[in-house]
Amino acid sequence: MSDVEIHVRGAHSVTVPPERGTVHVTLALEGPAPEPVFRAVSSSLAEVKATLEARHHPDQGPVTRYSVDQVRMGSHRPWHKDGKKLPLVHSASVTVEATFADFDALAAWVASAAGVEGLSIGYLDWQLTDSRRLALERTTRQYAVQEARRRAQDYADALNLGAVSVRSVSDPGLNRPAPAPRAAMLAQAAPPGGADEFSLRPQDVEISAEVEATFVV
Repeated sequence: MSDVEIHVRGAHSVTVPPERGTVHVTLALEGPAPEPVFRAVSSSLAEVKATLEARHHPDQGPVTRYSVDQVRMGSHRPWHKDGKKLPLVHSASVTVEATFADFDALAAWVASAAGVEGLSIGYLDWQLTDSRRLALERTTRQYAVQEARRRAQDYADALNLGAVSVRSVSDPGLNRPAPAPRAAMLAQAAPPGGADEFSLRPQDVEISAEVEATFVV
C-alpha cells in the first residue's frame, strides 16, 4: 500500500496584556501670516518636548522613547459661501510619538498635554517589548505545529492508518503579531474641586501563528 498524504493547517494564538503604549500627537495651527503660526507651533512643540524629556529614560521610563517629525508649512485660500476667494490661510504642523512603559504616567501626560495650544491626540496603540514578543512568537509557532500534527493524527486514526510522520512544514508568513489594538481614552470624573483625569484601559495584544504541513502514513 502506498503512503497516504495528509495535508493540514495548524494555528494558534494568544492574547496578553501590553507592556508599552505609544501616543500619537499632532500639533497644528493656522493663521493669516506664516511667521506667527510657525512660532506658535514651535512654542507648543518646545513645551511638549520638555514634558517628554523630563520623563524620558530608555530602560526605566516612564517614557522609553519619543520622536518628533519636522515642522510642515503650507497655505490654502478658502472660498466664501458666495463663491469668492478669501485671504490666504497659513498652516504649520508637526507630529510627535512617545512610548510609555507606565500607563498611569501615560494617562497623566495625556491629561496635562490637553492644555497645549494646537495639540490633538490621534490615537494610542499598544505593544510588547521585543524580548517578550519574540518569546511569544516562538511558543505560538510551536503550538501551531503541534496542532497540525494533532489534526493529521485525527484523520489517520479515523481511517485506522496508524501513526503519522511529517513530510514537510511550511510557514505561510502568518507568524507575525496582529496589529496592535487601539484603545479609547476613558474619562473619569475627578473628586469635586479636583482636575479631570483620564484612565486608560488597554486592549490585549494578540500574537498568532499558522503553519501548513504534510504528514504521511
